[in-house]
Parts: sequence; C-alpha cells; structure tokens
Amino acid sequence: MRKFFLLVGTVLVGCGTAMAAPLNADSGPVQFLRSTPLPEITEGGFDHFAVDKKDDRLLIMAEKHATVEMFRLSDGAHLASAGGFGLPHTPAYVAGQHQMFVSDDKLGCVVVDVPSLKIARIIPLRQGADEAVFDKKAGLFYIGNGGKKDKSDNSSISVIDVKTYKEVARIAIPSSNIEMMAIDHARGVMFANLRDKNQIAVIDLATRTLKTIWTVPGLNLITPMAYDGKTQRLFVIGRKPGKLSVIDATDGTLLSTAGSVDTADGITWDGGNARLYVSGSEGLSVFHRDDADHFTEIQRIDTKTGKVSVYVDKLKQLYIAHAKTPDGPAALDIYSVAPDPVAQVAARKKP
Repeated sequence: MRKFFLLVGTVLVGCGTAMAAPLNADSGPVQFLRSTPLPEITEGGFDHFAVDKKDDRLLIMAEKHATVEMFRLSDGAHLASAGGFGLPHTPAYVAGQHQMFVSDDKLGCVVVDVPSLKIARIIPLRQGADEAVFDKKAGLFYIGNGGKKDKSDNSSISVIDVKTYKEVARIAIPSSNIEMMAIDHARGVMFANLRDKNQIAVIDLATRTLKTIWTVPGLNLITPMAYDGKTQRLFVIGRKPGKLSVIDATDGTLLSTAGSVDTADGITWDGGNARLYVSGSEGLSVFHRDDADHFTEIQRIDTKTGKVSVYVDKLKQLYIAHAKTPDGPAALDIYSVAPDPVAQVAARKKP
C-alpha cells in the first residue's frame, strides 16, 4: 500500500498538480474520525495543545478568545472552558502537579490548576511570550519572549522551574522572533527557529548560553520544528512557499527539501510509522520517510484553516483545531492514523 501512495504522489508532482489538489485525501493513512463544534468561539483561531494521557484530557489555547478549552482525549468531548488569559499560546502539562504552564503574550507564564482550570499564579516575563518547549526530565519550561512584541531587536528564552514557579535563568537571543524549539537530551542542546533571520540557534542547556547560530540555505519564515534523536535530524517547515527542510542536527548541514502545506504552525515526528504530520492553514501534509535524509509527501488533507495539531500515538489519533469558517463553527477535528507495518517492523528490529 505504501508503494501506491508514493507512486501517486510522484505522478501528481510530475504533473504539477500536487499543490492544487488533495493528495490521497481519501485513501491515505490519516482519515477523518469525528468533530467537536465550538460555536461560542467566533473570533480567532487556536495555538498549541497539551496532552494529559493519564486522566484522558486534551487542552488547547484559544488565542483571541483568551481561553483554555478542555476536552476528553479519547473521544474529543468538550468538557470545560475558562478565561482570564491575555493572549495564550503554548501550554505544558505537568502531570505530577496537575497543573498547566502557559506562555501568554500579554501576561507572561500563567499557571493553571487542572481540571478546575483556575489560574493559580502568574510568573511575569518580557512582553511577547509565545513559543515554548517543556523539558519533562528536568522540570523546566523554556519560553521565548521579548523581541518585536517588546519593541526590541533581541529576545529571551526564559527558563521556568515548574516546581519553584520561578524564572531561574534568561538566555539572550539576537533575534526579534523566536519560533518553535526542540531539545536534544543526548547532547544537552536546544534548537530554536529565528524566523526574522531565517536561522537556527543552538543553545547549550548546561551553561544556558547561545552556542552557535546556523545559516541554512533556502530557509524562509521558518516556524514549526521537530527533532528525531535517533538519527539526529531536525525537521523545519518554512512558509512562502511551504517547504520541509531536513537538517543534520550535529552541524547544521541541509540534507534535503520537499514541498509542504503553507502557513504551517504544527508538526509531529511519528517515529513508529516513519512519518511527519505537518499542519497549516492550507491543509495537512503527511510525509513518509524514504531514508534518513529524504521524505515524500503521501497525503494532503483540508484542515479548514486549522494550523495546529498534535498526534497521540497511544490512541492512534491526530487532533487539529480550526477557527470559524464560512461553512461552519470553530471545531476540534479528530483523525484516525493507520499504522505503517513496514516502518513498525523496521523500528522494532533496531537496537
């Protein structure tokens, strides 16, 4: 079946129609399962998700609506909504504390009790807190802030200790727009997209200092990023045009590129199925990994402008939230994800 997907994808690209028409939308591995309408959210879209597998919860930030929306993870039932935010962006769920830490453009870092969704405290930061990444092993939440929202040409990555509720360090970054980050635990470094400069920053987590900055050919408006620690590969998605860049995470070498949906804001590396799921306002691109350095887009789905997504491997479900459209209300859409038997057998054989 995988060969069929690759063949059709190749034909479409050769004909110049891959960007204009859905690619295996009805026959690919990702299929629509159900939708939960959110008619009360009439303005703006959504930013990132937080997943609580143990207690079967999914949380997502509604940006302009300034709320957190809570759902049952297994079936998408809407459980609760709570306000009190400024402009919420990236959440991190801390299971042991039953709390969610949220980067908020206007307020800083907002700590929310779960499941009550009451705001417990606010940790002040520079204006513009947006993209963030949570290091569960260290109990540290890294939040990009400052930059253009702070009327500055430089930004900070604030290091929040989730146990003490304190900003324990502030890493200076020479950029006005930090986008998605990823952590390499094996080498103790973090990568961050510098969208205004089309560069990638490499940060030493031990010293909490900027180690180096990579200038990679062809990057433009880079936004979402994912990392595969097994092969030490970074997957970076740009805009105008939508493009996947595969980068060697040891030295910043560009290894390959492939066309992708444009205006992407979400990406998940699914190692068990050797796939990337990239969500943008133009749709969902599903990529299959051909080898360590190359990918082929095997499916494209209309996301109704939904840019953010998260994949939960345990349930084999992909979640995408989209804003209100002329055809219907805002909603959380859930898709089933079929396994790739070949990739899963190969993954089990590797040490």
